[in-house]
Amino acid sequence: MTSPTRSSEALHDAALELIAESGLGALTIGGVAERAGVSRATAYREFGDKDGLLGTIGRGEVVKMITAAYTALDLFAPPGRIVHDVTLFALGYLRKHAAFGYIRDHEPAWLINVAIAHGKSELNLVETVAALAAPLIAAKADDHLALTPLQAAEVVVRIVLSHVLLAHSNLTDEQVAETATRAVGLPVEQ
Repeated sequence: MTSPTRSSEALHDAALELIAESGLGALTIGGVAERAGVSRATAYREFGDKDGLLGTIGRGEVVKMITAAYTALDLFAPPGRIVHDVTLFALGYLRKHAAFGYIRDHEPAWLINVAIAHGKSELNLVETVAALAAPLIAAKADDHLALTPLQAAEVVVRIVLSHVLLAHSNLTDEQVAETATRAVGLPVEQ
């Protein structure tokens, strides 16, 4: 993978700003190029088409979230604490993400589509995030899980998505994190 250029970073940032303001339906490569201050040709070279733009932005944001989680979490904590903290982290991160929030509130069909749809050889959102999050869970939990680390990560991802897609819940984030921890067969560790 090549390192991002200044124009690719500007395009990524511009796309996120536009998504947070008006969603995916109104997003165009030309609009992203204009916001980023680069030519349309540069944007088309970077993304190819709108599907390429959405795929690039989506993958980039998933990587940012996973990277932030690896940085913020104590990977040497007991296994139950890791799963608990991963769940809390993801809930908070997604709730603060402006583009995700706009899509959730105004265009939820887009999120449902990427959460369940499969491209030709690409994983859906749940599978992709679970694959990236599994090492977080596996860091200390391999011998303690009722599931494989990948399966445990998928359970956590599904729980997080269900709670961030619906704005209101009778459960606190702490209760959601405790439930996710128990769901993968680990004790909730204090």
